[in-house]
Amino acid sequence: PTFVETLPANVTVECSAVPTAPTLTATDNCGTATVAYTETTTAGTCAGSYTLTRTWIATDLCGLTKTHVQTITVQDTTAPTFVETLPTNVTVECSAVPTAPTLTATDNCGTATVAYTETTTAGSCSGSYTLTRTWIATDLCGLTKTHVQTITVQDTTAPTFVETLPANVTVECSAVPTAPTLTATDNCG
Repeated sequence: PTFVETLPANVTVECSAVPTAPTLTATDNCGTATVAYTETTTAGTCAGSYTLTRTWIATDLCGLTKTHVQTITVQDTTAPTFVETLPTNVTVECSAVPTAPTLTATDNCGTATVAYTETTTAGSCSGSYTLTRTWIATDLCGLTKTHVQTITVQDTTAPTFVETLPANVTVECSAVPTAPTLTATDNCG
């Protein structure tokens, strides 16, 4: 028998672009022919990397056959993508450091996980430092996408006295008031 349609060629594709198997038919010079189709999957190194072997066997009424095999090499070459809006670099007052958002990721070949780390680099005082936040999205084939946010933390606000401040006074020399004990608070410590 002879296949009627153009036979599919061997291809290498991204895991999200595996072509649909075409339906092939066949003719025979002495009558009709049928076509049987099978597909097998051979695992690769990860979920998004494998080989599909598609086989079409045309058989005529006398049992003569013609076989066509298509090999599809499936691969994952696309890194995952973060879902949420990525946090930007910012400079903030020490009392206004933003909470780290929880980021998630998707992947064209399956799932992805996100790992988060934060490091602190000391500045000139306890209220002045740099936070480096890193999110790494990893898919099932080990491809990664990284986002880094740098937060520059600063202390630009002076401390504030807690108690009522003593006013300027004019007094008799025998009535000089005792100096009160003052305390102060600060937004950075």
